[in-house]
Amino acid sequence: MSKSAKKKMSTKPDDLELTPKMREYSGAYIAESFLDYYKQQGHTVCESAPLLPEDPTLLFTAAGMVPFKNYYSDPESAPFPTAASVQKCLRAGGKQSDLENVGRTLRHHTFFEMLGNFSFGDYFKKEAIDTAWDLSVNVWKLDKERIWISVYEDDDEAWELWARRIGIPENRIVRLGKKDNFWGPVGDTGVCGPSSELYYDTGEARGCRNDTCQPGCDCDRYIEYWNLVFPQFFLNEDGVYDPLPKPGIDTGMGLERVAFILQEVEDNFHTDLFLPIRRSVENAIPRGGITADAAVAVNVASDHVRALVFALSEGIMPSNEGRGYVLRRLLRRALTKMHPFGVREPFLASAVSAVVETMGDRYPELRDRSKFVKEVVTAEEDRFLSTIEQGLGKLHEVLERTRKTSQRRIAGADAFLLYDTYGFPFELTKELAEDEELDVDGEGFVAEMEKQKERARGRSFHVVQQNGEEPEFTEIAPVGGTEFIGYDQLSCDANLGLVRCFVDDDTVIVDIVTDRTVFYAESGGQVGDKGSATFGDKTLDVLDTFYRNGQIIHRLVWGKRGVESSEEEIKSFFKSASCCRLQVDRETRLSTARNHTATHLLQAALRIVVGKHVAQAGSLVEPERLRFDFQHHQPLTDEEVEQVEDHVNDAIRADLSVSKDMVPYKEAVAGGAIALFGEKYADLVRVVTIDGVSKELCGGTHLNHTGEIGTFVIRQETAVAAGIRRIEALTGKGAIDHFKKLLDERSAVARLLKVAPDDLERRVRTLLDENDRLKKRVRDQERRLAGGQVDETLETAEKIGDIELVSMEVSDGDVASLRRWGDRVRGKMGVGVGLLCLVAAKKPIVLIVASDRLQKEKKLKANEIAARVGKEFSLRGGGKPHMAQMGIAKIEDFERIKAYVKGLLEDIG
Repeated sequence: MSKSAKKKMSTKPDDLELTPKMREYSGAYIAESFLDYYKQQGHTVCESAPLLPEDPTLLFTAAGMVPFKNYYSDPESAPFPTAASVQKCLRAGGKQSDLENVGRTLRHHTFFEMLGNFSFGDYFKKEAIDTAWDLSVNVWKLDKERIWISVYEDDDEAWELWARRIGIPENRIVRLGKKDNFWGPVGDTGVCGPSSELYYDTGEARGCRNDTCQPGCDCDRYIEYWNLVFPQFFLNEDGVYDPLPKPGIDTGMGLERVAFILQEVEDNFHTDLFLPIRRSVENAIPRGGITADAAVAVNVASDHVRALVFALSEGIMPSNEGRGYVLRRLLRRALTKMHPFGVREPFLASAVSAVVETMGDRYPELRDRSKFVKEVVTAEEDRFLSTIEQGLGKLHEVLERTRKTSQRRIAGADAFLLYDTYGFPFELTKELAEDEELDVDGEGFVAEMEKQKERARGRSFHVVQQNGEEPEFTEIAPVGGTEFIGYDQLSCDANLGLVRCFVDDDTVIVDIVTDRTVFYAESGGQVGDKGSATFGDKTLDVLDTFYRNGQIIHRLVWGKRGVESSEEEIKSFFKSASCCRLQVDRETRLSTARNHTATHLLQAALRIVVGKHVAQAGSLVEPERLRFDFQHHQPLTDEEVEQVEDHVNDAIRADLSVSKDMVPYKEAVAGGAIALFGEKYADLVRVVTIDGVSKELCGGTHLNHTGEIGTFVIRQETAVAAGIRRIEALTGKGAIDHFKKLLDERSAVARLLKVAPDDLERRVRTLLDENDRLKKRVRDQERRLAGGQVDETLETAEKIGDIELVSMEVSDGDVASLRRWGDRVRGKMGVGVGLLCLVAAKKPIVLIVASDRLQKEKKLKANEIAARVGKEFSLRGGGKPHMAQMGIAKIEDFERIKAYVKGLLEDIG
């Protein structure tokens, strides 16, 4: 062991926390010694790939081999024959997730570091087994008598190597089946092979004490610390395992597990990799002593905050979909687990500092992004903590109701309510229900989610149901899917296949399906084309175009009901027609294309100005405007908005070429094309490339050169949801009209203020200063009047034990003035609670204040009182320990709240 490796500790905890074994085998030393060992064996040492994988079909990088996976089927493409790495991994979703076990066992984590050595057609089983044994017993000095081996049941070669070459006693080599010791393929076909695992016997005390206990058992006695995978087959479509001409090696070893074994500690969470983080999380628990249940919660939060820090540092943002959903679920799971132990305030942001201090030397990017990570975590904590009390109250109500049913299954509608209203991820509800030995209706939850999506995507022109059913199509001629030929032409002749007509708001609407079309159907955020369809000498307007079951539907306007023709005459007309001429409106298509190409430039600009974490979370491309939703945790500054506009307009002025090519999906992604996570793509995809600026998978309509956009302006930037921002922008004539409107409004305001337009800002500032002076005079007068009224109110305070309860109604002012009244009451109370009600508002507002002495001596906070009031009266509100507020329907409710709070204080007092 090199001196530098010994000195490079993973953490900087107090000296008293470090045992001699922790000093000798720190996490940093283990990682460095692993790489040093394989470097000496001729391996190329590779940096960890990001948690955000290049393949958009993957949630996260979940194994060390992910960056190298293509080399096993094509070793010749590998830039080196062998490699070694310490890979950041995250497993918190999908088949590989052990999320429910995190914190309960000593070996499961969401984020972990995987040590791995790899061969791409170079060495095979003998060398892999030799080096694994040598490093384990000769470098790390593991007790060879406590190492057990598992092999695939039919892998005699591996068994012979362990038994005859290495000399492992036969009774310590276990043959296991495919579930435990066979890897892959990832899909129905592909590279796969047997594996062999090294286990460490941690002692009978950690085991299940069953006579059958051995490697592969679910208990914590035999810890699998190294998995040697032998990719030597290709499973073909006929189910035959064809031997690979050059088999490979793929090994993986969890750093946390090896540290636990080498440092001889209680579990992974007591290694130097976790201790400072764990200590930070423990400090959030207000009551003394950590119980066994609390220890599990601390482990969960310690694990989850590591995952959050690493993922957020790469710009993966919390959201309600995909990877972001996983992060939000982890954060809310950590908060929920800690809640029963009195944790009511944000605490994960403090733990972020502990993660950075622990891991920052080996991952410097954590230090660079720590401020950003804390801001995101704090915002997410505040958002969930504002609803968790009511959410848990609702959950307990649902649990109680479900216990009384024979099925003991939470309805999907209830699970969706918890998700949609209180922010409880479905998986969290399911986990909390399982703790109570209850199930959750997952199919019902999905059905409710789909109902909401259907409501959200309601169309401006919809099919009016007749007798409760959607009108059926009449077949004119057989037609399958509709061929789209509209990228390069705007008109075509088409054969009529299906027709239906219905009435919407007294207008007769006709839907037609043709064998081919130049009309782009709504998809990928771009609206459908408009134009006309001509049948002989009759031309009808096409209002919209959209997909239905693989066919493109053109929505036409026939006319007013009963004016031009009866429904029978309309049907007869289309039955006699066999073809039509389709014509897309050129100006509308061009305007839409301007906005779509500008959307690609906008995303590229955001990734430059805001950060590489920016990812599309939704979009709308219309002729009149574009709307782009993206993942980001805070509003853009005025300077950032200006920079984004400048980048886009620079690209427009450069008149860059816009190419569209059909490319194999894997080739497109490998070439850096941006793909939407979770989107299903065909083997052949369309790549839209803006020369030197942007490359995206996209099926929409685009310009040929960026100069055709004309100009670009951001109209507004707003929040859509936590972690999701929205930009609305204009291009071309829309942008010019916007500028004209702004200038007209500026001139109109200047005329009102009787100044020249150039003097407008100076005049407004003068008026604002004058307004501030008047406001101050009002506040001063209010303060003088209020001082006496507050004193009078305090004299009427009720004494409940040694707690004062003060209540008053405020008849004038707004919410801000109500809070100022609350501050005055708080400041003059001893140990007391104040209830104030603003009766001047349209809906009365109740303010609850808690004095500093009340919080300190009685451990009672305003937001806790508000949460209990909200639960009792089904009200929504929240706040901080010293002040909280909520709206009520009528002033009489204030009297009920006063009586309830009085009862609470009597129980305490």
